[in-house]
Amino acid sequence: MAKLIFLIFLCVTTLAKLATSQTPLVSNFCHRAVFVENFCLKFLGSDPRSKTAKTDHDLEGITIDLGSKTVRAVTNKAISLSQSAKDPNVKAAISSCLQDYNLLSLDISSIKAAFQSGGTIGEQGADARLAVSKCNQALGVKKLPNPLSGDNDNLLSIIQVILVNGV
Repeated sequence: MAKLIFLIFLCVTTLAKLATSQTPLVSNFCHRAVFVENFCLKFLGSDPRSKTAKTDHDLEGITIDLGSKTVRAVTNKAISLSQSAKDPNVKAAISSCLQDYNLLSLDISSIKAAFQSGGTIGEQGADARLAVSKCNQALGVKKLPNPLSGDNDNLLSIIQVILVNGV
């Protein structure tokens, strides 16, 4: 029985390492995002497309795509939290976050369009950061619990990776 448990543990840890193993391209890409390098390595390492990417441009596209999916997931979480919130102050703050996430979604769409056309993304990136920061502020000003804090940190990290490796 102990051997079986050890074998299962070994398989799981090996699979986890394989799932986040990095190519030199991914490592170099993420190294430029100094303050969020580890996040970038895990984030891109979790997507199988990054292992077959040939250029930084490919990785930037993957990052933008994953960012868009993350915004949708966080928005859905905020909708659920808003619907289940009992405290009217929390409900109002999360509703404010939903407005910010809608703007963030537009910013990410603008970043994607700029990426596809070869344009620059500085302004859209700044707007994206602002949208996430406003959500944190909506909950922080009234000293409310922030169930979106970790999600917002991840969104800010994604935006940072996109901007550092910018189009």
